[in-house]
Formats: sequence, structure tokens, C-alpha cells
Amino acid sequence: MRIDVKKCLVMGPMSHQAAFFAQMQALGIAEFIGDSGHKSREMPLEVQSLIDALHILRQMVPVKQIVTADYKSAPMLAAAALEHNEHYERLKERRRVTEIELARLEPFGEFSIEQVRDLQQQTSLIFQFFVAKAEAKLTIPPEMILISHVNELNYYVHIAQQRVVLEGFLEVVIDQSVQELKHQLAEINKEVDHIEMVLSALAHQKNLLKKGLIDALNHYHLKAASQKAHALLEDRIFAAEAWIPKNKINLVQQVADRLQLAVEIISIDPKDPCPTYLENRHVARLGEDLINIYDTPSNRDRDPSLWVFICFGIFFSMIVADAGYGILMLIASFFLLKKFGKKEGFGRRSVLLLMSLSIGCIVWGFMLCSFFGIAVPPDHSVRKFSVINWAVEQKAQYLLKQKNTAYTDMLKAYPELEQAATPEAFLTAVKRQVDGHPQYVIYHIFTDNVLIELSILIGVVHIILSFLRYIDRHWAGAGWILFLIGGYLYFPSILNATSMIYYLFHIPQAGSAIIGLYLIFIGMGLALVFSVMQKKWAGLAEAMHVIQVFADVMSYLRIYALSLAGMIMAETFDHIGTSVPLYVGVLILLVGHTVNITLALMGGTIHGLRLNFIEWYHYSFEGGGYQFRPLSLLEVD
Repeated sequence: MRIDVKKCLVMGPMSHQAAFFAQMQALGIAEFIGDSGHKSREMPLEVQSLIDALHILRQMVPVKQIVTADYKSAPMLAAAALEHNEHYERLKERRRVTEIELARLEPFGEFSIEQVRDLQQQTSLIFQFFVAKAEAKLTIPPEMILISHVNELNYYVHIAQQRVVLEGFLEVVIDQSVQELKHQLAEINKEVDHIEMVLSALAHQKNLLKKGLIDALNHYHLKAASQKAHALLEDRIFAAEAWIPKNKINLVQQVADRLQLAVEIISIDPKDPCPTYLENRHVARLGEDLINIYDTPSNRDRDPSLWVFICFGIFFSMIVADAGYGILMLIASFFLLKKFGKKEGFGRRSVLLLMSLSIGCIVWGFMLCSFFGIAVPPDHSVRKFSVINWAVEQKAQYLLKQKNTAYTDMLKAYPELEQAATPEAFLTAVKRQVDGHPQYVIYHIFTDNVLIELSILIGVVHIILSFLRYIDRHWAGAGWILFLIGGYLYFPSILNATSMIYYLFHIPQAGSAIIGLYLIFIGMGLALVFSVMQKKWAGLAEAMHVIQVFADVMSYLRIYALSLAGMIMAETFDHIGTSVPLYVGVLILLVGHTVNITLALMGGTIHGLRLNFIEWYHYSFEGGGYQFRPLSLLEVD
């Protein structure tokens, strides 16, 4: 839930200022306010050094090795890591330059530079080395000797009495021999290996760096908060302003009483950027992590954490739509919980979120009778536990009883249905062989219809709940709620569809269409009237929202589309995997289902959150706030 944040003024003797800020940091319940023109201070050099050193050592694989120096403090360890890393980077640059030089000279072969110089002195001849493109049509003088051909380049040595400049040839100056460069490269690599071993050994002391970094950050934050206080009466009294949650003011008052300080709630200037403080526990805390992905609620918003958690879980489960995948996710979440979820924090909450989503996938997968894409016949005993199967049977029973237009249209398309007298016979009467597997056409059509309508119904309910949350702020929402209900009742008559409101809720088909049509126009009218009453002439623009509301509802069809795509892919991989030799089939099944579950998780996460953050947030979320960031003590994970 969101707790209102109050602006408080704290005043007291300057001698108690340090104790007050230290106790506030320990409690972690106050965000101190600086001057309006206050700019963020640069990070202290010590803190930046610790961060840089930790970043360096995190890239190294820890190796147990005796370190000659005893680094008893984090700054000493950071200084050593930075010094060794600086040397390490210089060595890598030297190695790069040496490798380039070696690649440039290797085609000329291995020879001694000293011997070449001795020959030049003894014979008064000049040795020059050239390189040229092999395909170039060049005039090669008789004094030039071809040494090698590498990468479409020819390498030459020119021996003559005088130095020459040849057109089309590039002279290469050789100051070191290939053998000397190889020796240098070996020495550099040896030193690089040594530095890497030292850094890897230092990486075993990352915890010391982390603790030092946390201590340095705590000290920095405490100092920065203390500097936001003002000195009054010739530095005898300090005054500090802070944002404090309404339910935490009593704790601040207790500290103030012990230190003989005064705490007063002061008025909030409309221009003050008031932070948003959310306080959630259990599953609502998981939802708070989710809403922070998109935006922070404003300080006027109602906390959507629990709403988003529940609705995201439903959408995610319906998109993944496979109990087998849910079981795999549950096993993975138990493993992660045992390995990484022992300590409270974001990591543990992430694992618990995964566990909750996996349970939802298992429940919904059993309702669909979907297990790794394995086809379950309509007459199988497992189907008795499926809610979707029950809805499909109710629809078949309704058609057999009513024998309406939809029933006669199906008889024309599938004459086999005429002999069916029971829902079970009706659903299994039309049987086709597809790739050697039986497919019950009517059962699949009805299942798809139920899932499509269920997606629409969930969208209608979800958006109605959004309107209801802020109906006191957005009066027109009452009209749009009637519009949504009316549209859901009326549109099946246009499509000549057998809606679940007929066969599950036993609402007469003709009557629901008439009521729905009335509700559509009444809802639109009320939305416009209420909007004008609330916003004056600007409320006339509310009429344009009819397209937005309709489009938002239709957007929930993505739930059906994504779940259908996942089920088709799973069935396809199963069919391919079972039609080839065993060793190939197992590989196809593993790879195929791995790809499918990855896509399902991505789709479930992205679109499950999108339906909350886009469609639902339209009508019950302001956003644009910033999180409450109190002065607090950081701890090592």
C-alpha cells in the first residue's frame, strides 16, 4: 500500500546533529531535503576506487594462491588491484603492438639484424626490404629478390650500391628481428600470466572490497545528508527538512525526544517533488518489484502492486498454457531458492515470483489438459478435471437443446452431427486424420471458441476493475463500465456466436442482445455527461475514448494467440520427435521444447506485463513519481 509522506522540520542543538543523523541512518525512514539548487556531489575518490577495483576483480576467476602482501583494509586491496590492473592494461597494449609488428615482419623470414648491418659495412651494399601487391604490374629490378608471398602480397629484399625509391613498392624498415620480437612477446605473455594470477588471487578477497565499499558508501551518504542541514544562531542550532512516511513519524519523534530535538510537520509546497513511499509485504511486495519495472506511481496514485501481481500471474499462466512447462519452472525455482534464496532481498523475491508463476502455469495447464503438447482425447479420464472441457460440454449440450441457427449451420458443414444425441457424441462425431493422428474437429473448434471468448471476458473484467479503482477521480468510468458490459452482451448477436453467457450463465440470447445494445448507448451517454460535469467543456473529448476502450479490450486476444502458438509448436515438436529414430527424436524434443519454453516465458513476461502497464494503467494510474530513498545503512548481500 502507499503511505502518505509528510514534510518535517527537525531542529536542535548542533552538538546533537551527528548523533541524530547516525540514528536516522540506522532506522532508514527519512529522506533529507537539500537546497532546490543543490547538485549531486561527485563520488569520493575512495568510493570510486573501491567500485573500480571490485569491477576488475569480478571479471577474474578466483584462484587460491598465497598473496605475498597482507591486505588488511579495503582501500589497500583496491589500490593493489588498480595498480596491478594498470600494469596489466599496459602489458596488453605492448603485446598488441608487438603482435602487429611480428605479423608485419614475419614474411621476411628470421635473420639477424646485426649480421645484415655487418654485411652492409663489409660489402658497402645497402639492404632494403619492400612489399607490394602481388597482382600489381610492376617493373622488378634485377637487384630485387622475392622472399615470400603472403595474403596476396609479395615481400622482397633489394641489394644495391645505393638506396632506391621504387614506384608501387612500400619500403619496410626493420629495426628488430623476428626472433627478437618472438622473445619479447614470450616475456610479455609470461608477465601477463603472472599479473592475471595475482588478480585472480586478489579476487578471493572480493568480500573485503564489498564490505569496504558498503562502509564507504554509508559514510558518504551520512555526510551528504548531514550537509543538507542548515546552521542557525551562530552555529549553535541545526535545522533539517526531511520526507518521512506518516506511519514512521512516531519513530523519529522518539529519537528526537532522546536527543532533545524538536520535530514539526510543515506544509508541502505544490512545487515540492514529493516522493512515493510504498510499504508492502508477502505477495504484494513481489508486485511492487513488478510495477517498478515500468514506472513509479505518483504520490497520489493508489498502490497497484497486488493488482499487478495477481493479474500478471493469470496472464502469464494463460500464455504459457502448459502444465509440463510449469513443473519444469517449479523444479528450477526450488533449485534457485535453495542455492540463492536463503537471504531476504530482491534475489529471493525473484525466485518466489518464479515459483508463484510456475504454480499458476501448472494449474492452468491442468485446466487445459496441456502437458508438453501431448494430445489428450476428449473422452480421456483426465479431461474430467478440466474446466475448459466442462465449458465445451456445456456448449454442446446447449446447442443440442436449443437447436438454433448456429446448430443448423454446423449440421450443414458436418452432416455427421445429425446422429449425435449427447454432448460427448456431438464433440467426437467429426473425426479426421491429420498426419496420422486423430483430430476431433468439433471439440477443437469449441475449445478455441471458449479460449477466445475467455480472453475477451478477462479483458472486459480487467478494464472494468481499472475504471472502478479510480471512479471517484474519473466519473466517466461509470459510463464506460456500462458500455463494456453492454458490448459483451450485444456483440455475440452480431457475430451469430454462441457466447458462454448463454450456456454457462443461462442468459437468454435475444434478451441479452437488446439489453446490451441499450447499455452501449446509455454507457456512452453517461460517460459524456459525467465527463462534462467534471471537466466542463473539455469533457466533450471523452466521446473519442470509445475507440480506445474497444481497442484495449481487443488487445487481450494476444493471450489466446500466444498460448495457441505455443501449443502448436509443442505439438509439432512432439510429432517430429516421435516420427524419427529415437536418438534423433530425443534431441529434437529437447531442443524444440527448450526453444518453445523460452519463447513462452518471454511472451508471458512481456505481454503479461504489457496488459497491465498499457491497457490497465490507462484508466487507474498516473505515474511519473520518484521512489522514496531514505538515508539508510547499506548491507553486503
